[in-house]
Amino acid sequence: MTFVNCHFDSPIDLSDSSLCSVDLTGATLSALNANRAKIEGDLKLSRMTSGAVSLFRSDISGDVWLNGAELVSEDAGYALRAPQLRVGGGLYARAINAAGGINLWGAQVFTLEVIKGCLSSTTHAALRCDGLRIAQDLHCTELSVDGGGISLFGATVGGQCWLNKAEIRSHSGWAVNAPSVAIGGGIYGNGMKTQGGVNLFAASVGESIELSGCALTAQGDHALRAPGAHVEANLNLGDGATFTGSVTLPRTTIKGTLRLSTSTFSDASNIDLQHAVLGVLDMTSTSTRPSSYDLRAATIGRINDSPAAWPSRIELDGLTYQDLRPLLPAAQRLAWLDRNSEYSPLAYERLATYYRQRGHDDDAQAVQLARHRRRRTSAQLPARLWGYFEDLTVGYGYRPGRALGWLFALTALAAITFAAVPPRPVRANGPAFQPVAFALDVILPILDLGQEKAFTPTGNTAWVAWASAIAGWLLATTVIAGLTRRLSRSGH
Repeated sequence: MTFVNCHFDSPIDLSDSSLCSVDLTGATLSALNANRAKIEGDLKLSRMTSGAVSLFRSDISGDVWLNGAELVSEDAGYALRAPQLRVGGGLYARAINAAGGINLWGAQVFTLEVIKGCLSSTTHAALRCDGLRIAQDLHCTELSVDGGGISLFGATVGGQCWLNKAEIRSHSGWAVNAPSVAIGGGIYGNGMKTQGGVNLFAASVGESIELSGCALTAQGDHALRAPGAHVEANLNLGDGATFTGSVTLPRTTIKGTLRLSTSTFSDASNIDLQHAVLGVLDMTSTSTRPSSYDLRAATIGRINDSPAAWPSRIELDGLTYQDLRPLLPAAQRLAWLDRNSEYSPLAYERLATYYRQRGHDDDAQAVQLARHRRRRTSAQLPARLWGYFEDLTVGYGYRPGRALGWLFALTALAAITFAAVPPRPVRANGPAFQPVAFALDVILPILDLGQEKAFTPTGNTAWVAWASAIAGWLLATTVIAGLTRRLSRSGH
């Protein structure tokens, strides 16, 4: 059946027909109805000007050609209505103009090309591909979508999904709504611009998602939302990409690298990676930092970052990682932990373990010391005061050298006092008085040099002896507690 460049004033009805092929290339008609038609060859509608084209449940063994077609829906429906369409070959709609959009719900095709076309709708998705099954690739490169966006809910694409340089706008919801989509290859949206955000909830992607240089603008809170998504390779959101809204990826698995470097984020942008599993998180540099990262309970093989890229808030409770690059000194990395909104002992323990495993014991001790100081800020007053005393005297056991300094100062002070006002001998045939030995005997409760038993302080020096004994007891208790804590940590 061939009607090339023909003009029809009334609709053409091919419903329930069986044909070898149909060629309406360049034809002008008010509408085409081919519901449940069976066509053994190709359906050629390229450069056709028509009202709505309906292919509901049609079975076409060859290819469907819509290159350069001009389709306009006269009502609120789709310009191309093809739910449950079966196409043995490809559906090619390059440079198509469909006012009303395209409906391929539940359809099956070998490959789908809607390249450099223009789709528009005010009431529904301009390109509806829910449940669509494509054996090979989905090509939407440089596609312009205005109104309802693209819907790929539950769609299956055996090859690649190409969205490079597409401009997709939705006035009410997601620009690209693709929950539970299964892509055998990768998703490529380099340079893509969306108004309404991208939803990849529970998506499965066999290769990478490349969104470098894209501009995603949220309709609500999310510029990119992909909870529970699984990506076999990389998710690239860098290379000049711009996000106006949050990037929400909780429970997402990315076996390769999540790249956020050289990206630009709006002031309200949050990066949510709760319970995510990542091979590498690359946030080395960003043109504009997001307001926060949420890494709670995430599992990350390696984190590439820099202090200049850290936002004011980073949630780290339960985060596990194998490597941090670059290997910053503890003094810098502690500023990373300080961005956690609440005290998280696990975060400090994990960082200290990381330094210890690499032989940086001094950095590990600095982290442990910082952990005690951070915990002290939320303690009750008695515990807080005791914490200050432990910190001042022995650095919670991580600065034991301080104890020697305090012991030396206390001993010197007591010895000078008792040398100026010697104590009274207890018995006449006792040992000679030694101020330093007497001071040590008073200060250290476990030491017995015979001086304290042989002499008794007189007058105001008795108060000095009692104060020195109490100070010595506190110092000894603090040293023992600190060293015990440190040894117990080192043994784990």
